[in-house]
Amino acid sequence: MNYQQLIDVGMSEDFESFERRLVASADAMGFPIISGVLMRGALHDPRVRIKSIGNTPEGYLEVAKDLDVARRDPVMAALMTQSVPTVYDQKTYTTVGLGEAWEVQAQYGFKTGIALKLHLPGNKSFLLGVDRDEALPAPGAQLMHMVAGLQLLAAHALTAADRLLGPEVDQTEIPKLTRRELDVLSWTSQGKTAWEVSVILGMSEKTANFHLGNVMRKLQVTSKYQAVLKCVAAGLF
Repeated sequence: MNYQQLIDVGMSEDFESFERRLVASADAMGFPIISGVLMRGALHDPRVRIKSIGNTPEGYLEVAKDLDVARRDPVMAALMTQSVPTVYDQKTYTTVGLGEAWEVQAQYGFKTGIALKLHLPGNKSFLLGVDRDEALPAPGAQLMHMVAGLQLLAAHALTAADRLLGPEVDQTEIPKLTRRELDVLSWTSQGKTAWEVSVILGMSEKTANFHLGNVMRKLQVTSKYQAVLKCVAAGLF
């Protein structure tokens, strides 16, 4: 999975391309299944609204859409109560007496995986998980690399998910950015590092990062990637 793949995920123009690019990115990470959820409200709120994306096997779709099942699921429970990614396998389910639930989902390839949750403004959350049959590596550098890859993918995917599932972003809703901030962000959108941007624009790396920090604060996002994608969605680039 390379940087351009990540940018393409975030810039997806419709659900079809979004799902196709998500699946390709997950496959590049070694996971044949990827599932995403944009959730408005709390999981246990009867008024919660959920929209799912990904390539969940057709035979498992009805189970995956069952909110009662989701509310009992230990992986979902972990995501609702912690801010770090969750790694799961059969033991995750048997420990809480839900071994049968794992047996059902394992038939469709959900044997082990990684999932995380990211917050969006307006009481919204974006959940993303990847799954496979093959056991994950033992805790260490290789597993950390997989988790970091999913975190990076999720950072790009959540803006696209929010844009495609919610109302369109209007330029008038974007706080005013200075010319210099837009210049720095424009070069960042082309994959340039802060150091490369500083050389191109004739400023220090510290100044480039200062402008990026201002942009992130104004746009109320937590990464430069989300800032880029939000501006792309509003047609600023």
